[in-house]
Amino acid sequence: MPPYFSIIISAYNRGKMLRSALETIRFQMEKDFECLMVDDGSTDCVPQVIADFTKMDPRFKSLGSQKNQGMNAARNLALAVAQGRFITFLDSDDFWLPERLKEFRQRLEETPEVGFVFSNCYVLRFGLIVGTLFDPNKDIPEGVVPGHYGIGDKYLPYVTTNLAISGKSFKKWGFFKTGFKATDTELFARFLAQGLPVAALRQPLAVRRIHEDQITAGHTGNFEQSLAAFPSSHVAGPEARRLREETAADVAMHLIKAARPLEAREFLTRTIGADAERLAAWRLSYVPAPVLRALRNGKQALMYLRHHPLLLAPDARRALDVITPLLAAE
Repeated sequence: MPPYFSIIISAYNRGKMLRSALETIRFQMEKDFECLMVDDGSTDCVPQVIADFTKMDPRFKSLGSQKNQGMNAARNLALAVAQGRFITFLDSDDFWLPERLKEFRQRLEETPEVGFVFSNCYVLRFGLIVGTLFDPNKDIPEGVVPGHYGIGDKYLPYVTTNLAISGKSFKKWGFFKTGFKATDTELFARFLAQGLPVAALRQPLAVRRIHEDQITAGHTGNFEQSLAAFPSSHVAGPEARRLREETAADVAMHLIKAARPLEAREFLTRTIGADAERLAAWRLSYVPAPVLRALRNGKQALMYLRHHPLLLAPDARRALDVITPLLAAE
């Protein structure tokens, strides 16, 4: 009998992190799943980690190694053989909490019309739980929503690690576009534009790891790939212009946080033109890079004080207890 969930996880040169991620799949209270693992051309210990888990548990299945083609090509390889009623993803540097699949299944069985469900998650940075991805009290639209709600986090604050989509949706509307090596927004916008109903779980069911190579790498390229999602989302006119401006401002803020203000200002000039001068990101782009670096270091120090493990709420403390041994083993 096909499993309820097909879990897809691909990895490129993150062997130690991959082992931690896979261990959190083994922790799951919900047992009805298959885990499809793809090595995207790694040169580290990823192949050995995958081999270890295939020997450990028959639900973990290796789809072999491919030449490095990017996240979307690797996921498509798994989608082609996935048997689950729902397809769900775990990024190789993130963690699931033990109840993640159980809570997803309960919500999906309570709302059988839903084909796109996501949850909240804790955010891990500098080894600390520094909050959740979104405010649990945030007003989140559910049911059938416009396709462009899948672009950015203004409406639907999801990340792929916290998402499950009905398997039949991929059969109807296709796989990830492989021209986008690192951005999956286009597929989600495309599915939502087709009327796939949405549901949101507000409790944190995963831990998303934020590290420096995520913060500083590839944002300008991802902007161009996000724009490519606009046609699939059917957004147009003033809403498309607003969305383009918000997306560009978000990229610029990432560059500013990385102490690259000149690059941020050049990016805004290139993508928005004179309208960029209205944005807070434009004004911040005039702050000297040494000042931004000092502010970033100060923020890190404040994080250590504000989010000390002893100050965490019980649920967040429990999440930290789950992942701490895994982090130590890396």
